[in-house]
Amino acid sequence: MMRNLKIGWKLIVIAAMAVVLPMRTVVAQATGTLRGTVVDSTSHQPVPGAQVQLVGTNRSTFTDASGVYTLTGVPVGPATVRVQRIGFSQRTVTANVEPGTTLAADISLQSVVTNLAQVVVIGYGSSNRAEVSGALSTVSASQIQNTPVAGLDAMLQGKAAGVQVTQNAGNPGNGISVRVRGSASLTASNQPLYVVDGAPIQSGDFSQVGMGGQDMTAVTSLNPDEIESITVLKDAAAAAIYGSRASNGVVLITTKRGIAGGNHITFNGYNGWQKVDRKLHMLNSQQYVQFMAEGAANDGEDPAANGFLAGVDDQVATDWQDAVFRTAPVRDMSLGVSGGSGRVRYYLSSSYFGQEGIAVGSAYNRASGRANIDVDATDRLTFTSSISLGREVNYRIVGDNTISGIVTNAIAEQPNVPIRNAAGEFSTSADGLAYTNPLAIAAFDYNPTSTQRVLANVEARYTFANWLQFTGRAAGDQLVLHERLWGSPLVVDENGGVGGDATSAYNTGNRFLGEGFFTLTPWSGSSKGTLTATVGASTERNRTELNRVEGTGFSSPALHDVGNATNVILYRGSRGANNLVSYFARTNLNIAERYLLSASIRSDGSSKFGPNNRYGVFPAVSAGWVVTQEPMLSGLSRLGSIKLRASYGLTGNQGIDNSAYQSTYGTANYGKTAGISPLQFGNADLKWEQTKEFDGGFDWTMFDGRLGLVGDYYTKRTSNLLVSRPVTATSGFTNFTDNVGNIENKGLEFEATAEIVRPNGPGAFSWQTIFNVSTNKNRVTALYKNQPFTSGIDGINSVRVGEPLGAFYTLHFTGVDPATGDAVFEDVNGDGLTNADDRIVVGNPQPTHWGGFTNSVAFKSFDLRAALQFSGGNKIYNGIRAFADDGGYNYDNKFVDVLRRWQKPGDITDEPRASFDGTSGANITSSRAIEDGAYTRLQEVTLGYKLPNGFQRVAGIQNSRLYISGRNLHTWTKFSGYNPDVNSNGSGSSISLGTEFYAYPLARTWMVGVSGEW
Repeated sequence: MMRNLKIGWKLIVIAAMAVVLPMRTVVAQATGTLRGTVVDSTSHQPVPGAQVQLVGTNRSTFTDASGVYTLTGVPVGPATVRVQRIGFSQRTVTANVEPGTTLAADISLQSVVTNLAQVVVIGYGSSNRAEVSGALSTVSASQIQNTPVAGLDAMLQGKAAGVQVTQNAGNPGNGISVRVRGSASLTASNQPLYVVDGAPIQSGDFSQVGMGGQDMTAVTSLNPDEIESITVLKDAAAAAIYGSRASNGVVLITTKRGIAGGNHITFNGYNGWQKVDRKLHMLNSQQYVQFMAEGAANDGEDPAANGFLAGVDDQVATDWQDAVFRTAPVRDMSLGVSGGSGRVRYYLSSSYFGQEGIAVGSAYNRASGRANIDVDATDRLTFTSSISLGREVNYRIVGDNTISGIVTNAIAEQPNVPIRNAAGEFSTSADGLAYTNPLAIAAFDYNPTSTQRVLANVEARYTFANWLQFTGRAAGDQLVLHERLWGSPLVVDENGGVGGDATSAYNTGNRFLGEGFFTLTPWSGSSKGTLTATVGASTERNRTELNRVEGTGFSSPALHDVGNATNVILYRGSRGANNLVSYFARTNLNIAERYLLSASIRSDGSSKFGPNNRYGVFPAVSAGWVVTQEPMLSGLSRLGSIKLRASYGLTGNQGIDNSAYQSTYGTANYGKTAGISPLQFGNADLKWEQTKEFDGGFDWTMFDGRLGLVGDYYTKRTSNLLVSRPVTATSGFTNFTDNVGNIENKGLEFEATAEIVRPNGPGAFSWQTIFNVSTNKNRVTALYKNQPFTSGIDGINSVRVGEPLGAFYTLHFTGVDPATGDAVFEDVNGDGLTNADDRIVVGNPQPTHWGGFTNSVAFKSFDLRAALQFSGGNKIYNGIRAFADDGGYNYDNKFVDVLRRWQKPGDITDEPRASFDGTSGANITSSRAIEDGAYTRLQEVTLGYKLPNGFQRVAGIQNSRLYISGRNLHTWTKFSGYNPDVNSNGSGSSISLGTEFYAYPLARTWMVGVSGEW
């Protein structure tokens, strides 16, 4: 592999020398200087950070804080410069430069909501959206600012078409599931590839401690306050430049950079409070005792004889949810300093984000800092460097996907037992509690997880000629995660018997990247059109190391480090490594501003795959036609600018274990004698998952950029799925990793952005709207011998040919027998019995449509933004009902739904009779627990006020703004659980989807903040 990389680099160097050597004969040419100011055509304010490029060359510069730019060494004669900035229409102007003179060329830009001239980031470069023939979505910094969530992935929810975001749980710093155009894999990762300032980063869950939906993803370490823009590459043509890791989409993140001029200081801070969005409606003490006693009587049982009512009092009224949930603070502070000279520019920032959880015992804190430095060493050589430091501390609480925890037991505990007993201590099973006291868990147990993260990136760009530039990049990503768990012996019902339980677990991840690529623009602004080509190579080295130790038996609750344990019950340690070597090329052709063609190819070699299929090739091609630029269709120009596009390409997925293809061995000690034994059956033919995708779409901008429409249709077919398939047990194993099975996703996407009212001057009324909606149909099209299998709680999720991935597969509940009060299930096979043979598909856990709708208005000193987010077409398995709506089979408190239960012959209801022994069938897993997952959420409302100019002048500040904001203000849904935006199995789950099993609830948040500049 390394030999191939060396050969690739030699070819690149030889190509560079072939270009550089002839440069010695270049004759000096008379030059002049272009200098000017770029301003907003509406507000007449300077536009800093705009790129000013000399057309036909790679020479460019950026405007400083005052909007001023300077281009020296411009050849005499007509000179054309192109000016572009995210959020503005591109502008091209021509001036006549004379020898040795300085020519002033002032330029105004029109701000727009969307425009085909908008600048967008693409893989290994940037482009005007007008020249892009692939499918992508962009999210600006203004769309995600002041959002009280830890990670940028949560901020994408409802902001980009084709991007489905599931929060899984509402705990601070929780792991988020992001799916770009559906789920394309069974067991490999379905999360997109995240690229920060050109470097792919580690983004998975490094936790060794499973907490269901409260998992962790490395994306939370990125500070959203430092982000300039986010671009999501959605189709194969846009993403194939990243090859083997692009089948789930690519999220390109660009951080803020310095602008030449005086020091510029920005500050933003808010303080807020959170409350639980909704509570579950449970029985009170009297209702609970009556219901359970009725269930016992129905089955001929004596509840007192079973110890059920011993030591409890139906006059005690304990609301365990009120006891566990609290009003919790959230705060964020960020400070940025930027500036520099014409040669050196810098951006420095620091921030702190702190969020206590609405459930006692939970919290999340993050402190981070960043330094971005840009240096123009010469007119040809530019250095760009970035370093980011971050520390996170996450206090998770046991709950999601378990039957014991703080939120779990707050739902389950009987309401007729007090929180504390007569002695003032937390109640226990000796006082009549069926489960561990959740307040005792919160008071004595804790689970802190700390993460240290360093991201570093150094880039050098050298311009050999006006048409040739080389970029070299070196990047590093180091993550160290330490988890500690303490189960105090003071929680007697859980840890008292072992004298306390402690765990210490470390996991480190290191990624080192080195890559170089040439950018060629032999045609740029010529009569032939524009041709841009990129060719390069990349190598990546990944290393992980983990260890975990657990111990029990502690002499004192104060000595809770695992080193104080008297018994070490587990020790585990391992290391892992994988390497990736890549070669890539792309060419973009623009003919007459109306015919667009792009083609790319990438070859990846990964150590994760067998020697017979170590390298994969991923090509893609796309084409675009700007209809309104066609002379024979010139009459259409009054409709604005219309571009039709189509693409087809191949991407891959390598989200599997490092040693998946290998035959591996593990320890098998016999007493004190060391030994090993086989663990895994190898497969030298293991290869990439492959996703073939077609996309057809249009971009339509009209009314001088006031209205933009983007639409797409796609089909996405994934083959060679990486799965663990059965193998005959005579081999010594029961399964091994192989490439079998196919999945298909089809969908539509639509985005509309509009300036309904464009301001005609400072302080004038303005109104902007952004709307997006997406649909996706997912189905499994092939499996190993078409054999289905199940996953999830009670095998509720299934993988079956012809059905959506994770489809709910269980008994079909048809109602309650009016004569007996027993649950009735469909006898599918007609054998007179209802059992596992009668299970059928009863619902789809994957949303079939989702989107968002944002309105922003401003008038004089006030601004208002409101955002709706919606999702639907899916079902949710409410697993809480297995205990809280089971007819009385378990001691858990019950939903108030049981108040409409069957009680006498002739009653018509969907709630079976109370049954202490479970004979009514209410406790049987069935479609009775499958609920509608559709919802619409008022996601955000923010009201801002810009401080008076006179006050700002006296205070020496500018652009100062006060604001009040609310998030997750109301959710319209039929789902009976805490939150329909849920999956208790976490972000890493590809099959066990759409499950609510005691998930941490969502918080409603209010904030008051201030921002300003100096």
